Amino acid sequence: MTTEELLQKCVKRDRFAWDEFARRYHGLVTKSVGHKLHKLGVRLSKTEVLDIVQEIFLVIWEKDRLSGVKDTSTLKGWLVIVSMNFASNYYKKNTTRAARNTLSLDEVSSSENPEITLGSMIPSSTFDTAKTLESNELRNILKTEISKLDCRQQLALKLNIYDGKTQKDIAEIMNLPTGTIATLITRAKKRLRERLRIVLGS
Repeated sequence: MTTEELLQKCVKRDRFAWDEFARRYHGLVTKSVGHKLHKLGVRLSKTEVLDIVQEIFLVIWEKDRLSGVKDTSTLKGWLVIVSMNFASNYYKKNTTRAARNTLSLDEVSSSENPEITLGSMIPSSTFDTAKTLESNELRNILKTEISKLDCRQQLALKLNIYDGKTQKDIAEIMNLPTGTIATLITRAKKRLRERLRIVLGS
């Protein structure tokens, strides 16, 4: 499939074409984000960089940004610029945001129990039933909010968080392209962050 054909199908919201687009340009976007963060003197984990990259693809898809690319020869340059600008804005937004307003799946805690994170609330065979009431409440809130997600988002997120499966593993289990799995997980995490901020009053 030529780049022009690929873009036309993406603009028409063809999911298979979008997965191919994400696969084809994932490396370029990742490299662009890494380059910009390096220039800013920022060191992030691979997971954090991947989250930024997935968010870029999500924004391009949801806001139909590809419809504005008229000349396919400029696509790579356009992607580099978009990626670097997004990385820069991400850095500025997150460095100016107060720590108390920051909520991620790895850092969620209540003000009364700052040691409690979402990770510690994931059910397991070693779960301590003697945890505080606040811990139980937070765990129940998490389970409730996950249950409200779209079925595919639920499954992808549970396999990723509960079972520690990689996106590649999940793609094989769900028989979906890796790009689709990445998008499902990113959307699920974003939805959870928004819901938990509301529920916890952060």
